[in-house]
Amino acid sequence: MKVDFIIVGQGLAGTLLASELFRRNKTFVVFNDPGQLKSSDVAAGIINPVVFRRMTKSWLVDDAFPQMETTYRELEELLHEQLYFPGRMLKVLGEGGFDFWKEKAFANRLETYLEVEPIQSFQNPGISNAFSFGCVNKSGRLDIQKLISTFTGLFAQQNLIRNEKIDYEKLILFANSTTYDNITAQKIIFCEGSAAAQNPFFKNLKFKHSKGEVLELKIPELKLNEIVSDEVFVMPIGNDSYKVGATYTWDKLNYDTTDSARQELLNKLRNISSAPFDVLSQKAGIRPTMHDRKPVIGLLPDNPRIGIFNGLGSKGVLLGPYFAKQFADYLVGNSNYIHPEANIERYFKRKKQPD
Repeated sequence: MKVDFIIVGQGLAGTLLASELFRRNKTFVVFNDPGQLKSSDVAAGIINPVVFRRMTKSWLVDDAFPQMETTYRELEELLHEQLYFPGRMLKVLGEGGFDFWKEKAFANRLETYLEVEPIQSFQNPGISNAFSFGCVNKSGRLDIQKLISTFTGLFAQQNLIRNEKIDYEKLILFANSTTYDNITAQKIIFCEGSAAAQNPFFKNLKFKHSKGEVLELKIPELKLNEIVSDEVFVMPIGNDSYKVGATYTWDKLNYDTTDSARQELLNKLRNISSAPFDVLSQKAGIRPTMHDRKPVIGLLPDNPRIGIFNGLGSKGVLLGPYFAKQFADYLVGNSNYIHPEANIERYFKRKKQPD
């Protein structure tokens, strides 16, 4: 069997890259390890173009946001599913936050994405009326789980997916191709999320993954249409259900849920709302991030048959379409550009020897 590409991993990164190659009429096989838990199974899919702590634009947002909207609209049309839910996000403004919001909104040219004037009265019986809010107009969420499951169905119908774990030792590399079992491809691209840290081909890379836990709650009295963000986010997902998250830890990187994370999220939720709730589920995931919090994209300098598309992290829903399109153009020869801050070559630059 001959294809253009083998793609390893079908989380958000693998799905977006495969969809871009599909759009370019390239052939591929996707390997999806059913035993490998993915951050995409847990991720809330929030879209936020603003870094609240500094009140600055999110990295590359002016380029990434338009591409994100275009990509998700096209995917909705292709898959006949609603996946992208644009909406507002309300940021709780603490003491001093009102003036800080207004000042930085002008200074950092954020008017495209948010309302400069904070909201001083927000009528919702489930939310404390003591708050003022900053309003991000260009926010929303992506239903990552539906995107992936729908694409899995499409791939399966066309025999483009194998639900098995890839064995690195069975990969045979040639000058102009690579072979795995009965598949011969021009290149193999790894989109393994946090599992990439165990991939022997990427020992030079510096991973810094983090664990996050998220709750799904039933809160009938809240009646919230907007995402509310404070120390946690509260995101409506329909039928009086909400996702609340997320925690950050950098040790004990596993998929076990913890009582401590549950209590942390619920305590922070109670600072926003006193509405009664029922806990429907608790999930844990590992965010695939690099040491510098930038994605890692490209082909190995010493073996261009092997590539990686990884490290999208907590901004993956926003940045993923932009970089998937960029990398797909690179792979098919339409461009030789990969953003230097995301290019894998940053891990292979040789230090100059002293004179």
